[in-house]
Amino acid sequence: MSPRLVLSLTSDTLEGDLHILRRYQGLVDAAELRGDFLRPEELSSLHHFPARAGLPVILTIRRKRDGGRWRGAESERLRCLESALHGGYRYVDLEEDLPGQELAEAARAGGCTVIRSFHDPRGVPEDLSRRVRALARHPAELAKAAVTPRDTRDLVTLVRTALELREQPGERVLIAMGERGLFSRVLASRLGSGLTYCSAPELTAAAPGHLDPSRLVELYRLRSIDRGTLLCGVIGRPIAHSRSPEIHNRGYAALGLNAVYLPFLVDQIEAFLTLAELLGIHGLSVTMPFKQAVIPFLSEQDPRLAVIEACNTLVRRPAQADGGGWYGTNTDAEGFLEPIRRRAPEVLARPGRAAVIGAGGAARSVLYALSGAGVATLVLNRSPDKAAALGRRFGCEWGGLDGAGLSRLEHYSELIVQATGAGMEPQAEVDPLPAYRFRGTETLYELIYASEETPMLRRARTAGCRIISGFDMLVAQAREQFRLHTGRDYPQGLYD
Repeated sequence: MSPRLVLSLTSDTLEGDLHILRRYQGLVDAAELRGDFLRPEELSSLHHFPARAGLPVILTIRRKRDGGRWRGAESERLRCLESALHGGYRYVDLEEDLPGQELAEAARAGGCTVIRSFHDPRGVPEDLSRRVRALARHPAELAKAAVTPRDTRDLVTLVRTALELREQPGERVLIAMGERGLFSRVLASRLGSGLTYCSAPELTAAAPGHLDPSRLVELYRLRSIDRGTLLCGVIGRPIAHSRSPEIHNRGYAALGLNAVYLPFLVDQIEAFLTLAELLGIHGLSVTMPFKQAVIPFLSEQDPRLAVIEACNTLVRRPAQADGGGWYGTNTDAEGFLEPIRRRAPEVLARPGRAAVIGAGGAARSVLYALSGAGVATLVLNRSPDKAAALGRRFGCEWGGLDGAGLSRLEHYSELIVQATGAGMEPQAEVDPLPAYRFRGTETLYELIYASEETPMLRRARTAGCRIISGFDMLVAQAREQFRLHTGRDYPQGLYD
């Protein structure tokens, strides 16, 4: 059963909240009026809001210590809640530590369901399961816990708790706040949550990690997720910039597949693979900095990984197939070459000469592809020792990002591949080759796909260089990942 999608309203006026609600009314099932965001003079009119909303409304006035904005006296907050209840609110959110039962009894007498909640902006309690079970003081109350995972291990605790409680009677909501917890909002139905919350992009987000309703419904197709939905995703750090969810989810929608692809901010690979097991994730894309770190956890791997030593794709094998586990491969190498064939075919036809800047996992895939295509290649890196190691592995020239390296670059500059993290947060303004002067004869292939031009790309474009975008490579390698994850070819026409 699909969770009810609740739009949290955080305008400082009731009219502002109504304006936003009308804009998204066709996407959401209910609204949460956040009274703690309102101007003080608006609070006396709280009881008028439900009749004007046209949807069920949750009344919430969140205290500052729970992540809200209420700074007034507690007695005044409780008075506002009590005086508004006769206005027709469907729910009222009351904290677990609220003394007495008078307010809850008054709510129930007026046909208003109590959401009994606790919010932990500092972490995930070790006794989360016990805390959630103890929340509801009355059979009709809905238990809600919103916690803030500090790392991937906290997510494991959260998901184990959710799956344990999912089969027990009673309605509840379990949310992981912040970027790490994004999946808990999209997979609310899988985790047994009856409500999931979102915020309008025009307003301040009501809680860390809120998505906007359009993204939840249209990109992640919240309404269609059930226990049979194929789960896939991308892991990395950072991950918020990734366009992989857009590419894969658009493909699923075009083919009518019951599948969803999610971004996961990860800090511990082993803990995340435990999380993936709990969630039943079938396929993963792997990005920086985990392309090498995942390899020890594979039960089967493509032979090319022994050479590339970088894995960007995982597929879960069924338990009956060789004991199950993760199969790992690399789609970056072929994904890298495909845009060159379209944009700079002469490099591969002659073959030409190329330089690769960087010596990480992305550079390994590029060097594997170029060496296989017979392109004479130079690898340059800030640490010459790492460049030397790759040079020996792939039979190419190498050097540092110093005067000597730049002198050698002059002879390998037909194609320059930028394979470092420079130009992407937190290095958005870093240029990995500030001393190199583009002549306009080069083709610059920048593997990252920042929302705006990077300093290096800007200089190359100004000089008249031909540009190949990292997004072209992303789409090309994603098509093969899509086939591996779903068994279907990526639909034509979406990114052609």
